[in-house]
Amino acid sequence: MTILLLIIAVISLGVFVTNAPYFEISSVIIEGNDKIPSSLIEEEGNRLIGENILLFSSDDLEENLGKQPYLEDIQISRKFPSSVVVAVKEKKAEVNYYKDGVISLLTREGTLLETGANKVEGVTLVDQVELPKLGENLYSESPDKMKVLEEFRYLQERNISEVIFTEIDLSDMKNIRTYYNDLEIRLGYTDSLKDKLNAAINIISEGDLSSVKGYVDISYVDEPVVFDETKLEAPTEDEESSENGDG
Repeated sequence: MTILLLIIAVISLGVFVTNAPYFEISSVIIEGNDKIPSSLIEEEGNRLIGENILLFSSDDLEENLGKQPYLEDIQISRKFPSSVVVAVKEKKAEVNYYKDGVISLLTREGTLLETGANKVEGVTLVDQVELPKLGENLYSESPDKMKVLEEFRYLQERNISEVIFTEIDLSDMKNIRTYYNDLEIRLGYTDSLKDKLNAAINIISEGDLSSVKGYVDISYVDEPVVFDETKLEAPTEDEESSENGDG
């Protein structure tokens, strides 16, 4: 009899909890979003309104929000008695990619987050690759470029010198380039990127090249080449006349 009464009590409690208005979801709390509009999350989350907080499924909410290119992770939790907390973690835009006069924002790995955007702090990428769909990677078919872009951004973050490289040109993977003021930094192939950038920083700093126009070829770290356009000798009047066929 005692066991029977206990079973009846448990069943009654279960029926009460699953049907009591007290446990119906009445609000959705959003946390962590910046680029993803709150209205979009609310629109998806409001589909849970009226459901029992103990029994609702978050699968549809996670699936629909997962289509957002900025979304990296989503955590859905219950806040008793009647609220659901949707905490999102967004991907960070760290690369500016110029294509046809429009700025598109990418992650450091090359995932496209937004087109027609304002420039963000980070890396300016130069290339001729067509844009993928939002949420897809610019270099899905060029993993070597993806790796270089990510490594360049990583090294840029950790650069504590006054020589800052903000642009990388991956148009030609045999001659990767970056820039500092009017200097073109020729990095050559993808190998030893860290050593090459450190060597370029040392050459520019020790040689006081901040105002020099030309290039630093660091393709081979042990055999760097510095070219200063201002040191080219201007032709004399006689040489100019000879080139023009006079005299």
